[in-house]
Amino acid sequence: MGAQAQGGEKLGSGNLSLLDVIAQSIGFIGPVFAAAFFIPTIVGLSGKGAGIASPISILLTMVGMCAIAWIISRFARRIHAAGSLYNYVTEAFGERVGFVAGWVYYGGVIALTLAIGLAFGGFLQGTLMIYDVDIQWYWLSIAFWVVAGLMLFRGVAISTRVQLVLGLGSFIIILAFSLWVILKVAGDGGLSGEPFNPSSSFDGWNGIFFGILYAAIMFIGFESSANLAEETSNPRKHIPRAIFGSTIAVGIFYIIVTYSQAVGFGLDVNAWLEAFPPLYALSADPVYGGSRFGELVQWLVVIDIAAVGLGTATGSSRGLFALARDGRLPAFFAKVHPKYKTPYVASTILAVVSIVLVAIVAWTNGLLTVTEMDPGAWYPLFNWLATFGGFMLVAVYVAICVAAFKGMPGESTGLLALAGIIGGLVSLGALYGVISLYWGSGTSYANIWWIALIWLALGLIVTAVLASRGAFKRTTV
Repeated sequence: MGAQAQGGEKLGSGNLSLLDVIAQSIGFIGPVFAAAFFIPTIVGLSGKGAGIASPISILLTMVGMCAIAWIISRFARRIHAAGSLYNYVTEAFGERVGFVAGWVYYGGVIALTLAIGLAFGGFLQGTLMIYDVDIQWYWLSIAFWVVAGLMLFRGVAISTRVQLVLGLGSFIIILAFSLWVILKVAGDGGLSGEPFNPSSSFDGWNGIFFGILYAAIMFIGFESSANLAEETSNPRKHIPRAIFGSTIAVGIFYIIVTYSQAVGFGLDVNAWLEAFPPLYALSADPVYGGSRFGELVQWLVVIDIAAVGLGTATGSSRGLFALARDGRLPAFFAKVHPKYKTPYVASTILAVVSIVLVAIVAWTNGLLTVTEMDPGAWYPLFNWLATFGGFMLVAVYVAICVAAFKGMPGESTGLLALAGIIGGLVSLGALYGVISLYWGSGTSYANIWWIALIWLALGLIVTAVLASRGAFKRTTV
């Protein structure tokens, strides 16, 4: 695998700056959305969690994700192709294993893309209800995909710059608010070191490790800027900086936001969890914000969801393009617009499939079972797809950590191995957590792990078919 994409159609080159690729990574992660709805799960919304010690779970997860980000950034310095992790695993283990990794990885990214389309309409409908405006969620979701599809068709620079405004803007506002809460509590003499004391957890270290399982999900997507390597002005420098920098920035953001919530709710876990989502409740509290600011925060979450949708759709379309260009998927996915130099067929198909899914969920009133606790018919499938997609991406993170043990030209073998061990332990822990949490639960989440195995088996079958047709140019390691 060369440093550049070999053969086939090429995407527009040199159009994206460092800020553009940073926006792609942070936009995909969706830190404001993740902070609003995953932090309570780390705390113990399911009955298990880190409690007041949740910042420790996030700090440990950040170390593991930084280890994976460092490994990926080493690959990104040398390989500048749209397939990102698919290309990296290919270099390490050969074309067949690389294809299977790409099959799993982009299957997960597409699942996340479909999930976010549902979430956008649902959360926007709920936010508009504040003003007595009642528009059904599915019309809002469809409108999102029409606009997003046009952006992706016209050029990735439009998408990344919209993400820059939406994602980074909401990121900065919530970070500033969280720092304000900490300063306000400090002025009242309420700051405490308890959130960084393991004994503050529900179950000591067991609770902290359980919290890590969910914290890992909040970092998913940090590597997505690598999908834009072919379209970046200086991929050797910009992509590694975006990958590693976004991981650190988001990790610090999560720690500050989580700590601000811990002290903002007076170190009371019950009050913290009962105020779900706590970011909404804290921002609407007159002590720290107010009703108007609380409304703004709800809009910021919706805005961040839009940025996530653009990020996942961008990553998905580039992945389909890369696999098709290498002869692994039908050739029409590799079509590049002659003027805009975008994978317009792949991005258009994604938008259309997303709209069809929205219509199916609306028509069936949920597709999956909808309970009284769910905010709408869109929610069960959104949550399932998001969990499934995250599970698939973390599985490929494990493959990347294993690849680190093979070494890389010009890199320290010892540092790569250490990063592989740290990142691998966090990733395996996250996979185990999803399986153990839902095993025997009788819910649709209990089938996530075996459906992932079925998807993997299908990938192996496709690999065998491609091999029989001579699609792979060299022997797999």
